[in-house]
Amino acid sequence: MDTRKYLEGKGYDGYKFFGNHKKANNSYIFRILAPNAKNVYIIGDFNLWTEEKLRKYSTGVFSKTIKNVKEFDKYLYVIENENGKKYYKLDPYAKLIDKENENSLVYDKSYKFSYKYKNEKNLNIYQMSAKNFDGKIFEDKKNMDKFIQYLKENNFTHIDFMPIFANRLKEDFAYGSSFYFSINETYIEIEKIKLFIDLCHKNKLGIIFEIDISSFNSSEKYLNKFDGSNMYNYDYDDILYNYSGLINIDPTKNLAKSFILSFVTYLIKEFNIDAIAIVNLENLIFWQGDKSRGYNENWLGFIRNINKYINDLNKISIGFYNSIWKNNIREDLGFDLIYDRTLAKLIKINQKNPFERANYSYIVKNIIENDYKNYLLGFNYFDSLSEGASLAMKMNSNDKKYDQLKTLFLLVYTLNSNKMIFSSDEFGSLETFNFDKKINIFKQNENEKDFNEFYKKLSDFYIRNKNLYENESKTKILEIEGYSLYAFKRIYKNKEYLVIINLTDLEYKIDLPEKIEKVLTSYNENYHSKNKLYIPAFGSGIFKIK
Repeated sequence: MDTRKYLEGKGYDGYKFFGNHKKANNSYIFRILAPNAKNVYIIGDFNLWTEEKLRKYSTGVFSKTIKNVKEFDKYLYVIENENGKKYYKLDPYAKLIDKENENSLVYDKSYKFSYKYKNEKNLNIYQMSAKNFDGKIFEDKKNMDKFIQYLKENNFTHIDFMPIFANRLKEDFAYGSSFYFSINETYIEIEKIKLFIDLCHKNKLGIIFEIDISSFNSSEKYLNKFDGSNMYNYDYDDILYNYSGLINIDPTKNLAKSFILSFVTYLIKEFNIDAIAIVNLENLIFWQGDKSRGYNENWLGFIRNINKYINDLNKISIGFYNSIWKNNIREDLGFDLIYDRTLAKLIKINQKNPFERANYSYIVKNIIENDYKNYLLGFNYFDSLSEGASLAMKMNSNDKKYDQLKTLFLLVYTLNSNKMIFSSDEFGSLETFNFDKKINIFKQNENEKDFNEFYKKLSDFYIRNKNLYENESKTKILEIEGYSLYAFKRIYKNKEYLVIINLTDLEYKIDLPEKIEKVLTSYNENYHSKNKLYIPAFGSGIFKIK
C-alpha cells in the first residue's frame, strides 16, 4: 500500500496493509492508523489482555508484530489521546468480529476462486438476507448446490445480498449500522460465503453486495473519535448524527475516502462479486437525507468517483433510492442501474377496491410508457415488511390475492427494465416478514407452488426475449375500452408481443384486429376464440402477434 496516497484520500487497498496479517511461525503483524493518538496499545487472548505498546510512525501508522497468535483470538486496541485518556477500540479493518460484536478476531485467510461471471444485459435479481435464511443453506456444498439449482430454476441471474457485515441493532438489516469489513459469523461463515459465490459463478449466477456508506455504527468502540479526533465524521454537532442515530461519514475527510474506497475494493477483490449496490442514496445526495436541505455536493463528487472505479473494474454499480429518482434527482452520478420506489404505486393501486382503480390509470400508463432501461423495477424487502404484510398479502380481497399478484408480476416483467424481487416473492408467500423470520423456500403450499410455476414461466420468457430488454426494443401503448384495462405492445425488430392487463374484477371481451398466439396467461382457461379475446377478472396475458 502507498501510505501517502492513502493519507491523501486516494487509497484503494488499505485492507492489505491495516488490520491483522499473518507472518511466519504463528506471528501476526497488527497495523492501525491513528494520526492524533499519543499511544496505541493492543490487548487480546494472545497476551492475556495486558497492554502491549505499538510502534508509532510519522505517518500516523502504529504497528506491532506479536508471536504465538492463534486464528480467531479476540483482541482490541487501546487508544491513548493527547490528554492521556484511554479508549477501547475495535480494529476497523478486522475481517471478523465476535458474536457479541465486542471484540475483533484474528483472521487472515484468502480464498482462491475458480470461476468468474460475465454480467448479462437482462438482470433478474433475487434480493435476500442471509440472516433470514435457514443456516443449513450455507452449511455445506450439497445444500449450496440445492439452493443454487432452485435459483436457476426460477431464472434469476444475480443474488443480491443485503448487508452481511456485523450489526449491533436487532431490528435492522445492517443498513448504515454495520461494521465495515467485519463479518459476524452467526449467520454465515466467511469461508462458506466465498465457496457459495464460487459455486454461483460456476452455475452462471452473479453476486451483488449491498453497502451503506453514508454512516457508521455509533458504538464507542468503533470509528467515532477513533484517535481522539473526528477522523471519519463531521466536526459539527448539527450534522454529526443522522435521523436514525447513526454517525454520518464526512466525505471531505481523506481518511474516510480511503477507508470507503478500500472497503469497495475489498468486496470486489476478496469476494469476487459482480456488482456493488449503494443503498439509502438519499442520505448521501441530500444533507441529512432531507431534500429540502439541498444537495451535498461533496458526496455527489465522491459517488461519481466510486462508480467510475467500480466500472473500471468491469463491475456493475447500482444505486438504491427510497423515493422516485426521476422526480428528485437531476444529477448523473454514474450508476449503471437505479432501483427506486416507482412500483410502490402499483402496490398501492392493488390495495384499492377494484372499482377505485380506474382513477389511477394515468399512473399505470405512465409506468408502461416510460423508459426504464437503466432501472431495476420490482420489489425489495420493504414491500414484504411494511404494513405488517408480505407483498402477496397486500393484494386486495381474501380469495383473489394470487390472481392479482400474477397480473402484477406479468405487468412488471413486461416493462422495459431490469428486474428485482425479494426472497419468497417468487412463490407469493402470505406470511408476514420480519427481522427474525426464517425463510424456508423448499416448503411451499399448493397455492405457492402454483404461483411459483407461473413465475418460472414468466421469468423464463423475460430472460429469453430481447423484446423485453434490448436497448432498441420499444413499447407502444394501445387504446382499449374498459376500466383499469391496459394493452400495449413490446416490439423488437420484426417481432411483436401483445400484453393485456386487467386490474379489475370485471371480465372483458376484446376484438382482435390481428392474429395472435398465446404465450403466457395468468389464468388457465382458454379465453381465446378466432376474433375475440376474453380476459377474466384480474387476468393478464402475453400474446405473440403473427
